[in-house]
Amino acid sequence: MFTEIRKENPFQEIIDQILENVQSGKLHKGDALPAERVMAESLGISRPMLREVLRALNILGVITTVHGGANYISENLENSMIRPLSILFRLNNSSVYQNQQLRAALEVECAILAARNCSPVDAAELQLIIAKLDASQDESERADLDRQLHIKIGEMAKNPMIFGVMSASAQLTENIITGIRAYIMQKQQSVAHVDEQHRNLVSAIISHDEELAENCMKEHMRTIENYIKEISGM
Repeated sequence: MFTEIRKENPFQEIIDQILENVQSGKLHKGDALPAERVMAESLGISRPMLREVLRALNILGVITTVHGGANYISENLENSMIRPLSILFRLNNSSVYQNQQLRAALEVECAILAARNCSPVDAAELQLIIAKLDASQDESERADLDRQLHIKIGEMAKNPMIFGVMSASAQLTENIITGIRAYIMQKQQSVAHVDEQHRNLVSAIISHDEELAENCMKEHMRTIENYIKEISGM
């Protein structure tokens, strides 16, 4: 599975070999990596160097290290971009408004793909979230359900690249949905129109109407963007 390191950049080659084994199917989600001693011998490197690489892959979300030192390929590889991208966004001092622009572009594409891919099980899960939103009177719970709805639509897109970037973007504004709902309530406005947008969006996705789903999500994102502008005094 692994070959002796010969390049001038051993750190990068070790990472490349592990990733190539995942891409080729030699390693699958949840598979255990060989013991550090065995792996270090196969690669022809020291165990301290191997540990540094494994720590980096753990930070990236490619592997999971459990108590006792065993390392496994992550069960959620689709989330492996979230942490490094979130760090990148923070380092670039991305504003909430800029972040929303990115999120909007990704969410619109997710809505189109979700409408294309929606299965009966997906439809039932979306309808359940909407039903809970309609039934709940707890604004904190409703904000959480709002997030769940967008995450579910992102997952239905079945594009780990889009979902990873969208999730990383969401981490910068993890309180944005709660904040916007609170802002609407403070202005004594009803969140009913936002909930109606959610219902229309879900209906379009369940009906496999990609164009309508796209338009519904665009409208919803414009609403969120307008509230961000108000809150930010833009």
